[in-house]
Amino acid sequence: MNNFRSYYGENKFDFTDGLTLIIGDNGDGKTTFFDAIKWLLDPALEKADINFISEMRKSELEVGEVETVSVSMIFDHDGEKMIEKSFIVERQSEDKFITRSFSFKGYETEDSERFQVTGKSLIVRCFDSFIQRYSMFKGESTLNVFDDPDALKMLVDKLSDIREFDEYVEMTQEFEAKSGTAYEKECKNDKKTEREAKELERRKEDVNVRISNIRRDIRDTEKSADLFTSKIEVLEKNQEASERYQELKKLIESREEDVRKLRGRIAAQNFNINLLDKLWILAPFPSVLEEFRAKASAFSKEKRKQNDTFIAQKAKEEGRKEALDEISSLANGVARLPWYLPDQETMQEMIDDEICKVCGRPAPKGTDAYDFMVAKLNEFRKHLDAKKKAQEQKSEEHELFVNRYIEQMHNLSISLGGSKAQDVSELAGVIQDQLDLLETFKRELNTAEEKLQDAIDDKARLLIQVEGVTEEQLDLDFHNLKGYFEQKGKAEKKLVTLREELTRATEDKKEIERLYDNLNPGGSMAKVYQRVHVVLRDIAKAFQESKELNLTRFLNEIEELANKYLSRLNTGDFHGIIRLVRTSQDSTEIRLLSANGRAITDPSGSQLTTMYMSVLFAISDLTSNKRDEDYPLIFDAPTSSFGGMKESGFYNIIDALEKQCIIVTKDFLDDHGRIDEKKIDQLSCTVYRIKKEAGFNQDDLSTIRTVIIPIK
Repeated sequence: MNNFRSYYGENKFDFTDGLTLIIGDNGDGKTTFFDAIKWLLDPALEKADINFISEMRKSELEVGEVETVSVSMIFDHDGEKMIEKSFIVERQSEDKFITRSFSFKGYETEDSERFQVTGKSLIVRCFDSFIQRYSMFKGESTLNVFDDPDALKMLVDKLSDIREFDEYVEMTQEFEAKSGTAYEKECKNDKKTEREAKELERRKEDVNVRISNIRRDIRDTEKSADLFTSKIEVLEKNQEASERYQELKKLIESREEDVRKLRGRIAAQNFNINLLDKLWILAPFPSVLEEFRAKASAFSKEKRKQNDTFIAQKAKEEGRKEALDEISSLANGVARLPWYLPDQETMQEMIDDEICKVCGRPAPKGTDAYDFMVAKLNEFRKHLDAKKKAQEQKSEEHELFVNRYIEQMHNLSISLGGSKAQDVSELAGVIQDQLDLLETFKRELNTAEEKLQDAIDDKARLLIQVEGVTEEQLDLDFHNLKGYFEQKGKAEKKLVTLREELTRATEDKKEIERLYDNLNPGGSMAKVYQRVHVVLRDIAKAFQESKELNLTRFLNEIEELANKYLSRLNTGDFHGIIRLVRTSQDSTEIRLLSANGRAITDPSGSQLTTMYMSVLFAISDLTSNKRDEDYPLIFDAPTSSFGGMKESGFYNIIDALEKQCIIVTKDFLDDHGRIDEKKIDQLSCTVYRIKKEAGFNQDDLSTIRTVIIPIK
């Protein structure tokens, strides 16, 4: 391989007669190796592909520079031969590359003389598409060659003499039909047999229509039975996975509900609305409120002092004793409370209850305290009366404070005190509690989302493990099994009935033919036609039965060889018995049975792989026997479903086969990408290690280069 994708420059593999192992990790070039051989050996692929050139080599090309991409192989087939595909890549600009000069050449050697032929004709002659079909396999999913309904016919055509019967069967059936028609015509024209012949012809037409309809119904019913069988197999095969899927589905739904609830709780924490509706905006202002209340109190005291001074001055001027009494100070010289404090209602309540609710002391009737409160109430009323009279008389008497701003501010400070002040002082704690709750919700949401993602990841891993099965199939309720079994049972019962009807119809046809054969026409020509028709019918029947017998023997031969390989590939382990079963559509299915005849409906991945590979080895042996030619078997990752012990045993057995096999695999590598040398030492085959050259850039494809390391 020369500059083919990750294989930069010239790269070479030497294959031995037996097993050659090419070991590489993911991305190391295993599939590229297989694709290179596929491109080389497929005669239909006659074009250049710009994607085939090594990105490393491509990045090195200067504008106007060219490079050759090629894959070539030397092989033995009635002498040494060589085949090569190549093309040229040219860099025309910084971003533009073109391909040209595609070449597909072949070389043959005869009597030490080498001469060139077309590659296509050489491959078609030496390694045709039929052989490639049964020789090259990419992954485990391609190993069942009988997935193709034409596979049996191809095998019969290529590997047996049965196809030679087709011409004779077709010819004798045609002769038998023509002789029968001639005989029936003569019988209808013969006066002695005319009436019986016409009645038999009518009955024959009816029975032919019956047989045709029954066979059509059998085909349709078989398809229906096969459909339900396949559905049942899918359900049974993936029952554990389906049950796990249902568990994960419910878990995901539950965790999605948890996430929705937590997101709803977080959305409900509307702090913007709470700023005003719940007065959260006041949270930073307890100290401001306290300062406001202090200033309001100070303003009130200052107003009272100034008002007292004003009234004293006025009293001096007017000589009114009442004014002096009004402005008299308390014993310690501190200004008295203004007349409007306490208010009328409060004073009346204290008098009625005989207690001073300012200082909390009792004030029974007759005491100085009680008299003081009565006097204070009378003073309040007197002020109100005087104020009312002053307003009525529209007195223009000058006042020091004409507005009630100080009183209003003082009342406001009182209203903002007590429980209201306590509520404001507690807002910061309430808000912090809400913020802490929000953070709790967010942490819970983060945990719930992680758990939800874990469940989703588990579901994704489950779908990867059951490759080829859709999520819809896993979602099927296993209660459907009962319905599928019922439908399958009905189809099978109907098949029994239809086959019995076909048997009866076939017997009726034979009886009609017997009656035809036993007619006793009067004409000599009719009797000649009668004898000829009977002989030709027996000949046609003999050829048809011989073809069926030889086909059965051919399938039995494949079965016998395949079961020998199956036993060897599963030494010391259960493996079952391979059966090749012909279907009503003349195709073949590979089935694995137990010795008691029961089908193994849920074989493991390794059982399926060894079953299919056993059939392939059997076909390869037949090919060698029938065509006197040996062909290699080339596999890309055929054992991905094997366990460690199964894997080692498998390679040990393949290594012992006298058959050229090339297997590309990541088996024999540990978790760190190192080869298990102990396992390799147990093999006698050729082993290569392919890997990416160290120092590559994980983000740059042009730094990737596959290197080939011979191990043994």
